[in-house]
Amino acid sequence: MQMRSAPSYFSKQIGFPQRYGIDPVNSNYSKNFCRPKSTAEAKVLAAKKHSESERRRRMRINSQYAALRKILPNLIKMDKASVLAETVRQVRELKKVVADTEAACRGSGSECVIPSGVNKLSLEKCEGKQEGIVKATFSCEDRPGIISDMIRELRSGKGRLVRAEMVTVGGRTKSVLWVKGLGAGSEGIVCLKKALNKVIVDRPS
Repeated sequence: MQMRSAPSYFSKQIGFPQRYGIDPVNSNYSKNFCRPKSTAEAKVLAAKKHSESERRRRMRINSQYAALRKILPNLIKMDKASVLAETVRQVRELKKVVADTEAACRGSGSECVIPSGVNKLSLEKCEGKQEGIVKATFSCEDRPGIISDMIRELRSGKGRLVRAEMVTVGGRTKSVLWVKGLGAGSEGIVCLKKALNKVIVDRPS
C-alpha cells in the first residue's frame, strides 16, 4: 500500500541564495506585514486617535475651569455654567469701570490713569523745571517679568530712568516713565522708542 506523506502545516518560506546573506523569510509574515489595513482596522485606528484627542481637549478645558474657580471672587456655585456666567459678568463690569473712568478723565481734562485697551506708546519732551527729561507713556498686556524686561531695555540705551509709575487693571498695565540723559537730538528718543516697543510687543515664553 502506498504511503501518503502527511500534510505539512509549516508555512512556505522564501529562500534566497546564501551569497546574499539573507535568511529565509516566512511568506505569511511578509504578506501580513505588507498588506494594507482593512476599512474596519482603519476605522478603529481613527476612532482611537479621535478618542485621545478628545481626552486631551477635555483636560485643557477642565484645567481652565479650575483656574477660573480660583480667581473669581465670591463664587458660590462651582458648576461650569455658573463659572462661565460669573466670568462674563465680571468682564462686563470691568469694561464698564474702565469706560466710566476714561470718560471722567476726558471730562476733567486730566490724564487717564487706566491702561488703554490697545497697545500704544507716546513720547513727549518735558518743559520748565523738567527740561531735558522725556516722558514715555505706554499701555500693554500685563505679564510676569514686564518690569525686568523694561529695565533691561532701558539699560541698553543711554538714558537714565528718574521716575516711574505703573497701574494694572484687568490684565492690562499702563506705565509712565521719566527718562533723562537722551541728549538734545532725536537719536536718543528714537532709541528709547525702539526699546519700549520691544517691551510692548514681547510675549511670555
